[in-house]
Amino acid sequence: MIINSRENSLNFAAKPANMRAYTRAISEGLEVLDKKVGIIIHNSSVPSAKSSTTGIGSLLSENARAAFVPFLREQAVTSIQQEPAYLRRLSDPSPYDPISTSKNIYTIPLEVLATDEYDHFLSKETLAKIQANATSQNEERVDYKAVAEDYETALKEAYDTYSNRTFTFLSDKTLKLALEFSSFKKQHAQELEPNAIYEVMVKKYNNEDWQTWDEKDRNLYDNGEESAYLKQLRHDLRFEIEYHMFKQWIAEREIEKTNKQNEERGLRIIADTPVAFTPAEVWRNKDLFMEDFALGCPPDYFTTDGQRWGFAVLKPNLIFNEDGSLGKGGEFLRKRYESIFKDSPGGVRIDHVIGLIDPFVYAKNEPHMTAANSGRLYSSPFKEVFEQYTKRNIDEYAAILEKIVFPAAAKYGISKDLVICEDLGEITMPVRAVIDRLQLTGLSVTQFGASGVDAPARNVIMPGSHDNKSFIEYTDEMFANAQTSRNGKEHFMYKTHILGSDTVVPNQDVNQYREELRNDKKRFMAASFAELFTSPAKKIQLFFTDFFGIGKTYNVPGSKKDCWTLRLGSDFEKLYYNNLTKGLGVNFPEAIATAIRQRGTAFAEKHENLLKRLDKFTQILKS
Repeated sequence: MIINSRENSLNFAAKPANMRAYTRAISEGLEVLDKKVGIIIHNSSVPSAKSSTTGIGSLLSENARAAFVPFLREQAVTSIQQEPAYLRRLSDPSPYDPISTSKNIYTIPLEVLATDEYDHFLSKETLAKIQANATSQNEERVDYKAVAEDYETALKEAYDTYSNRTFTFLSDKTLKLALEFSSFKKQHAQELEPNAIYEVMVKKYNNEDWQTWDEKDRNLYDNGEESAYLKQLRHDLRFEIEYHMFKQWIAEREIEKTNKQNEERGLRIIADTPVAFTPAEVWRNKDLFMEDFALGCPPDYFTTDGQRWGFAVLKPNLIFNEDGSLGKGGEFLRKRYESIFKDSPGGVRIDHVIGLIDPFVYAKNEPHMTAANSGRLYSSPFKEVFEQYTKRNIDEYAAILEKIVFPAAAKYGISKDLVICEDLGEITMPVRAVIDRLQLTGLSVTQFGASGVDAPARNVIMPGSHDNKSFIEYTDEMFANAQTSRNGKEHFMYKTHILGSDTVVPNQDVNQYREELRNDKKRFMAASFAELFTSPAKKIQLFFTDFFGIGKTYNVPGSKKDCWTLRLGSDFEKLYYNNLTKGLGVNFPEAIATAIRQRGTAFAEKHENLLKRLDKFTQILKS
């Protein structure tokens, strides 16, 4: 590991014993504070070795296992929250609007297919061409079009090699893999076959929207599993269906292998799941969804017209039967969440949990939201169209979480506190009541005005997520606004006032400290990261741009320009440590030491030896 070009840092970093001492100090500090630190990074943003990149990152890759994960463990990181792991659309790289619940095939580490583990299904020549092509591209941005083409070339070759061998000569290795794949197909055919057929139909019509297809394809599953047309289609598309399953088998295999390796290292993967149902799910199960309404967000401070997300809504009367047991829709949800928790030993972030408690819906065929055609599906009894769905008590509002989500988590040994409920948005009274009763693990986002001191212990606290500006950009904007507008100055003064109170240490003049925060961006950012550790919240998450001190936005909601493409370069370690010398990124020893001292003189004296070590490492990282 290289910190920077200065001799003292180089000498320090060159010795593994020094890094072990560094990690031990951070780990002890986190234990003293009763905190855990995680990073949020999407697979596509994970760095690759420059010589072996395929143009996109993956937590399943050899470089992630050999370099990136060890680096994170040196910083005492114990979790990685990734993006929804579903199959991406070709038209949009957003992982939050996927095409189906099949796994994202771009996480497959192509290099492993050219090894003995897969009996060299992919030739070294093809792999080398893909890597050479990717090496010539900008390694800090993902070119999804090029990646899609290269992955199709590689995975089709791997499948063709496998198929040809099963018809000709089977080596012992291929035979073993064939038996494993056969078992996978039997186990997953029911869930994956519709996704495979959907993928074929998208190519046939050159359109991802099933509602534009011919009637027989649009309504393929409406007449039951045994229609003559569906049977014929299964036969005609048998190789396309098997190819889809082949890719899914490899993805599942690599996820299971990597999860095991990461857990052995003390690191767990946290999944993310969108509130939206995928087009393939709705197409396959149209009878489960409301025909006239879609999920959205009501008008608010940020969007005066509301947000028309267009997401399908399960028919409320199909989720639970009258006796409280799961109905057809409830069983559908149960299977969905069980498949998510199965691959996510560190837990799951549920995007827009409000949609599971008190969803806001609107008439999707109307041009504008109005009071008459939109509202809370379960808590708008005064609207005739929603009256039949009214929930009467907190038990009913909490039912999806208590009877479906949490049991699905428990099936795979995941406790309720590891289910992160993204609760940003309008919190209605029923939502607040469910959050309080179930003590849900929510989010406290400091960019959205959350103060560290007010973050509940059960919450996850963070500066921002994939939908926020980087913390550097946020800081620059806030400092600039303080000079150009009255509201900007008032917000700046309030923010620094509270931040000063939250992170001041004993024997430090708080007013002078606040002035330092107002006059020095680096001081402000250091205090903002320390605030995460001084807060009551026991879980801290950092989006990768904030972790590494990168002043670029990953995603702008509602925009597609340069969104979802940013990734770490192969020199990520050098970037991290060089940025720390500039006051950018998270200096963990400094933030932890501040939090220990902030708890009072007696507490600091009790951990005097630890503080000396943390202070030493703080200065090394700054030098």
